[in-house]
Amino acid sequence: MIALSVILLFIASCKIIPEPGTYKDTQFFDPEKDLRPLTFSSEDQFNSFFKQYQQGRDFGGFGGVFRSDVAMMESAVVSKAVSPEAAPSAQRDFSKTNVQVESIDEADIIKTDGNYIYTITEKTLFIIKAYPGEDAELISTVQLDNYPQGIFIDGDYLGVFGNTDHPKLLNKLGIGRTRGMSFFTRYNVADKKNPKVEKEFKLEGSYFEARMFGDYVYLVTVAWPDSRLHYPTPIIMEGTVLKSMPVSDIIYFPIPYDSPQMATIYSFKLSEPEKDITSKTLVVEGANNLYMSENNLYLTYTKYINEWQISQKITKEAVEPMLSPEERSFVEKIKAADPDILSPGEKEQKIMQVIQDFINALDGEGQEALRDEIEKKVQNTLQEYEFLEYTVIHKVSLDKGNIEVKASGSVPGHITNQFSLDEKDDVLRIATTANERWQISKEQDARGEGEKPAGQAEKTRITIMPPIRRSSSSNNIFTLDKSLKILGSLKGLAEGEQIYSARFIGGRLYMVTFRQVDPFFVIDLSNPTNIKELGKLKIPGFSRYLHPYDEDTIIGIGRDASDEGRQKGIKISLFDVSDVKNPQEIAKWAAKERYSQTTAEWEHKAFLFSKEKELLVIPGYNYDYNDRDGSYNGALVFKITKDDIKLRGIIDHSEAKRQWYAPQVERSLYIEELLYTKSPTLLRINEIESLEKVKNIELKKDKEGPYKMY
Repeated sequence: MIALSVILLFIASCKIIPEPGTYKDTQFFDPEKDLRPLTFSSEDQFNSFFKQYQQGRDFGGFGGVFRSDVAMMESAVVSKAVSPEAAPSAQRDFSKTNVQVESIDEADIIKTDGNYIYTITEKTLFIIKAYPGEDAELISTVQLDNYPQGIFIDGDYLGVFGNTDHPKLLNKLGIGRTRGMSFFTRYNVADKKNPKVEKEFKLEGSYFEARMFGDYVYLVTVAWPDSRLHYPTPIIMEGTVLKSMPVSDIIYFPIPYDSPQMATIYSFKLSEPEKDITSKTLVVEGANNLYMSENNLYLTYTKYINEWQISQKITKEAVEPMLSPEERSFVEKIKAADPDILSPGEKEQKIMQVIQDFINALDGEGQEALRDEIEKKVQNTLQEYEFLEYTVIHKVSLDKGNIEVKASGSVPGHITNQFSLDEKDDVLRIATTANERWQISKEQDARGEGEKPAGQAEKTRITIMPPIRRSSSSNNIFTLDKSLKILGSLKGLAEGEQIYSARFIGGRLYMVTFRQVDPFFVIDLSNPTNIKELGKLKIPGFSRYLHPYDEDTIIGIGRDASDEGRQKGIKISLFDVSDVKNPQEIAKWAAKERYSQTTAEWEHKAFLFSKEKELLVIPGYNYDYNDRDGSYNGALVFKITKDDIKLRGIIDHSEAKRQWYAPQVERSLYIEELLYTKSPTLLRINEIESLEKVKNIELKKDKEGPYKMY
């Protein structure tokens, strides 16, 4: 039972979507509602929509300085490079970024074309002649004013993009710091010693993710709302030319937003500098994850049905008719206040204060009767909801740079990461975890009638008990058609646990959940309308990342654990799934160091694997305060076969002297017989066969800081 006294002490900010000077009551997410895309009819409607969610006005961003002196703003020089044609590169065996979908490249901090390596550290871009190893050298560095987050390479064209932090520029553009700004710079690198800027964009919003399919780049930024008098919609700067996105290209959805953000998808050809940029903005509830297939891009986020908001709404409905005429008049004035004066959250707080004051004035019997009425309605309402969290999915088609919202839908639960989604034959498959549900209970005083003090009004003492679990967490799998309507589902897997990793391969899903042991599931998705659990395996520990070795073998990267579920160090597993009813862990490697770590658990791009070379490389770190000899910081190099995993050695990066208490190695790659491992200040080259050192390349800025470093 939910105690009213607790409800009233917890005044939640309920977001609504009124027009100025109006008020609408709390709305809750309805998973059955059609999430058809909507567009704004005007900039005024767009501004009116977003001003409802502003918690504080950034007046420095109002009336922005959009004048002809924009050309004097801080921006990069736009020039057309005329470079000599590069000689055709030799066909070499080299690794690419480890991606989810083989044909879809993902932005990363390092790329290679088999001859050169392009990488970034902080604000510096490095171009390195990489092969042959003994001739490797740093060819050029480019100092950037901004913070790059990723790069793409396509022939002689290099795209560098990330976040920009120029307060003066943002102020001149009228962009609040919370909205931020990203950049995309296209370089011609035919002359590796003199990369030339061919085109530069500044894009409103913070960099989120980027993908590349063919020669089209799709870059996504996310911005918080911030009403502006001029250029209210997202800004795009091409060189020194500024324009604002047409309001018709901004799409929102019929959901009760709590904290809306603008997720903008930009598309352009990396290899065609003269081609215009295209864009589309989706108003989302925070972009949590992005998955992209060859045909579509999916943006997802989680919507919650808030039990406190339900309790608050029922309390208002019960009490408002009981208010005096003076109190009702005051509540109406609060509701009618312009949202520039009172935000919806502030209105809700003031209204609830009036209601709280009314309840406090009731005698004990009246409070208890009202409390019982409200709690009964709350519990009845909650019974209507099987789930209190949903993953909202927006499907955006990408056809040679054209961007169009095709469908939206939702499924119960939340997802772990991008690997929780997959598209096959126009069917979207998704794995979710529904969190456990709790309720707050109360216990009445158990004193008998004879113990009540004589001559006093009857009062009931309420004791707030610790929250109790109403239902455990559970895991679910759904298939959705091209309109994002649910085709099939498998619910209630591994009750009390949560999904740690998932990987869709062909007609199957391999999934790991964890609480004390690691259930490794094999799920059949060959018939989207009839999802089946084929088999599972329970072993200590868990895998946070799953990767196919071949069609019958899966690699798992994660943590070892005791039988009681206590986490230990790095663990690598090989799962044999040839007998789907009885998957087996046929080999494993577990670090003996309890606190060893690898970023490959969380960042799949830090995972390097070659079946042909029997090679597996991941970052590895361990620091032992008691035994320094057991400490290491580098790249763990394994020999991996279909039935065995052996640690061959560690490529040491401790001399890079950066990030002292975290893994140094960010990425690894290979070109022919050489292994390249990169930390922020060092690129090491070693022979794959012997792991012997070939060469070290220091990654230094052109200009050092004020103090000499050793």
